[in-house]
Amino acid sequence: MKKIIKINLLFVVVFLCACKYSTKKEEPVENQKFSLESYLIKDEYVKLELKKMSSGHLHIYGQLNGVKGNFILDTGAGATVIDKKNKEKFHMQAVNSGDEGTGAGGTGLQMLASEKNNFRIGELEMDELGLTLMSLGHVNKAFESMGLEEIDGVIGADILTNKKAIIDYSNLILYLKK
Repeated sequence: MKKIIKINLLFVVVFLCACKYSTKKEEPVENQKFSLESYLIKDEYVKLELKKMSSGHLHIYGQLNGVKGNFILDTGAGATVIDKKNKEKFHMQAVNSGDEGTGAGGTGLQMLASEKNNFRIGELEMDELGLTLMSLGHVNKAFESMGLEEIDGVIGADILTNKKAIIDYSNLILYLKK
């Protein structure tokens, strides 16, 4: 019996010492706060701040071919579209794609294809990017009627899907994977 007590006492002492010298104190899972930002940054996402326009659109600045531009996000747009009147502003080479575009307030819009563009949003840089050019006059006319600044382009589902976008609407943050 004395031997069992000594073994149990030795076990308790070893257990207490191990607990005393443990350097990592973990909170119970139910007390831990999850941080979407921390999780995504560790997973190589870039955090980009958005502004909500009075029209309800999400706005972001970027640089296209080294030139600052004004863009909105449109999760329903199949492609990223640059206003064709800005072709020279952004130093874009373009060819007629033979396709016609349709968007809110516009149909039968001539589309141009532009390859090998450099698009930078915050810390995220996308090289050799293919983009579409078409008139966004109908969009800018609507913005003008609301007293809003014209946009240079629309960031569409091609970039949002390719960069595995996560939009935190409540905090107006766009996360894109590097």
